[in-house]
Amino acid sequence: MELNCGGCCIVLDDYLFDFSRVAEAVKKARPAAIVLEAPQGMVRLLERLASFLTDECLDKQDVDVYIRLEPSFGSCSLSLDAVELVNGNSILVHIGHGEYAYPLCAGGACSRKLPRNVYLVEAEYLGGDAELLAHKVVETFSENGWSSTAIGYSIQHKRLAEKIAVILADKGIDVVLVDSLLGCYYYKHVKLRESVDAYIVVAGGYFHALGLGLALAGAKPVLRVDPYTSSIEDISSLVARTLAKRYWVMRQAVEASRFGIVLGLLPGQYRPWIAEHIVRLVKKRGGRYRFILARYVTREYLDNLSPDDYDVFVMVSCPRLAIEDLSDYWKPVLTPAEARIVLSGDITGSNYTFPW
Repeated sequence: MELNCGGCCIVLDDYLFDFSRVAEAVKKARPAAIVLEAPQGMVRLLERLASFLTDECLDKQDVDVYIRLEPSFGSCSLSLDAVELVNGNSILVHIGHGEYAYPLCAGGACSRKLPRNVYLVEAEYLGGDAELLAHKVVETFSENGWSSTAIGYSIQHKRLAEKIAVILADKGIDVVLVDSLLGCYYYKHVKLRESVDAYIVVAGGYFHALGLGLALAGAKPVLRVDPYTSSIEDISSLVARTLAKRYWVMRQAVEASRFGIVLGLLPGQYRPWIAEHIVRLVKKRGGRYRFILARYVTREYLDNLSPDDYDVFVMVSCPRLAIEDLSDYWKPVLTPAEARIVLSGDITGSNYTFPW
């Protein structure tokens, strides 16, 4: 493929990193430092990326490039504080995620706009066989009598998803939407549930596909299309099992009266407006609450609390913590939407919402 990025592109492990906007920003702003951060699987590439920036892309400008050791879990976890600590005149380069759908909060203010000193490098995956994957999707749709779909993708697979969409349309499948997904944002896809027979998610692993399945409350099939293994899978059974487990967790919280409401200290995980709504419901029920602040939440950290202080925890920070990391914790751990269902007193099985 042709690369039009002024010599500031590099391909590592089949991922394309385009630093052209970063190079232009450095040229104009003359920052004292650049901070690079990446998701778990790409942290190992940061030294090579930093060297590429320094040696090939920044025209020998005198600027230090730092790398963040901890993985970044999404564009909700931008290292805005690290940039300020390193040097106020610095640039943050966030690799591997798209723009955040919710407000980012820092310095006492929240905004949906990306800070001016933050640049996203989406890291496009150059692998994946669009023809093969589309062929398998067409076969599955034919077997099930499906004729319409909406396609979601993790940001690394945008181009591949768009290629698959074109092929599906040529084969007579009505593609009503092709758009990115975040782990906690599925609104554009969910609102189309009456217009499609089944959904497609182009991403490695189960994370994004399961999130969409939960957001749909299992109402429509979700096909996981994996670019790395060239496999497709209907995850309806996984969604059903996960929903059953979530209702079991909610039932454990029905009699709860002491709520630990966890607010995140990462820029995109501080959501006081959601926490305050839950507090109103807790008060209406006659319960008690405490706000708990945390940058990261683990079962070990929760175990540091006295076991008698809280009956249930509500993850306002990252709703996926309740689904994946803490689904089997010894006390109920709920998403904000699950807390609303519990506090409403109606968990009959037809009102599941994810995540808020």
